[in-house]
Amino acid sequence: MTEAQGLIETDRLATLSVNGSDSLYWDGVADMYTSVIVWIPLAVIAILLLIRNITPKRLILVLCLVALTVVLTDQLSSSVFKPLFQRLRPTRDPLMLDMIDTVNGYRGGLYGFFSGHAANSFGLAVLFMWLVKDKLFSISVVVWAALNSLIRTYLGVHFVGDILVGALAGCLLGSLAYWIFHMVTRNDDVHRLHGSGLLYTKSGFMRSDVFMFMCVLFGTFSVIMIGACIKESII
Repeated sequence: MTEAQGLIETDRLATLSVNGSDSLYWDGVADMYTSVIVWIPLAVIAILLLIRNITPKRLILVLCLVALTVVLTDQLSSSVFKPLFQRLRPTRDPLMLDMIDTVNGYRGGLYGFFSGHAANSFGLAVLFMWLVKDKLFSISVVVWAALNSLIRTYLGVHFVGDILVGALAGCLLGSLAYWIFHMVTRNDDVHRLHGSGLLYTKSGFMRSDVFMFMCVLFGTFSVIMIGACIKESII
């Protein structure tokens, strides 16, 4: 067995260790987690976080960079890497079909390298980390990004390797977006009095707004867990 074959086999074994379960509850959690609707409140509070803490002069630039991060991560995955490498998803791989668990029959598209969900999630997480510069906030958004990525392996539509490369790509593109922000605004004459470190983060974001974002984030986690429990009891 060559080194490359060994890596591929390790990736398959790692994927099988994360994929699926015999629990309808966790299947329900995974299903709700991937729902767009459940994350709308967090998206709204994220936009409000930016509006309330970034000066109008910089806000449009930041919103454009957020959109750019999403577009770049998505297109790099779907338009470049997937057609170039043509690595089948676990749910499409003939060697994995009989071993992969799916949820509600969802199998995704044909190719899965690398994961666009992982790239999007980590791209946004890293960009916001650089913008806000708060330790607890950073931990929270990394947890969100990691769960958002690994849930794709649980569903069987991505290998762990797809997730890791996607996360790396997202981190790089999110950092690139912030670097653009820093280069464009470094000579701005916009200054903000940050006041006490108890009230503001290192970049001047109000901690009360950051706390509200984290409350909505973990509140959404709770809604998903409770919703999956209710769904299982009904079924």
